[in-house]
Amino acid sequence: MIDFSRPFVLTTALTVLGVAYNVWRHFQARGIAQSWLARHRYRVRWLKRAWWTGHMRFRLTPFRNNDWAVDFRAEVDDLRLGGTGVVRLRVWTDWLGMIDREPEITWDRMPTEESGPKDSETQWHESQIALLRRIADGESVFRPDGRDEARRAEFDATVEHVLALSRRGLLKCATPIAELKSNAQYAAVTDVVLTTEGRHALERADAAAGGLTT
Repeated sequence: MIDFSRPFVLTTALTVLGVAYNVWRHFQARGIAQSWLARHRYRVRWLKRAWWTGHMRFRLTPFRNNDWAVDFRAEVDDLRLGGTGVVRLRVWTDWLGMIDREPEITWDRMPTEESGPKDSETQWHESQIALLRRIADGESVFRPDGRDEARRAEFDATVEHVLALSRRGLLKCATPIAELKSNAQYAAVTDVVLTTEGRHALERADAAAGGLTT
């Protein structure tokens, strides 16, 4: 029988429990990071624990202790917009487990249309660039054009593009308003504005279009 009254035995037991707990916490956090990436249509090339993130990469978050955050770094293919980039994810935990299943993200290298594979869902030159142009022209509120099923499905797709561009850092928007009276998912999205990176994306698109026509 193990005598836990001895200091060495007690210290060893506590050390083993601490290591086991940290391993469990890591795998819980990794599962949340993988789930978030899959849900937002990122195909993971590799996902690693980030032991050093730099204090300025993530914003200061009130009421959260950085000591309980688990940081990851991943190379991903963006299956919605196209391209390959490197993203950091911070998953927040407490001593009982997860306290927030929505990671905070920041990009080391944002995907670009030239940097990696695209699939059949990728419509960068059509839908996303056209959407960025509408926002650059001052459109900040998006609502469906009609109530029929086809128009509502088209609007839902537009909002998904807005959210994808927001995750890419090309625009900012308010949380979309949910549709409660029909089979559609969204009723509206407001406060949509381009970021500096979004304006740069339009400039690159204009430059590429100019190169094709000269």
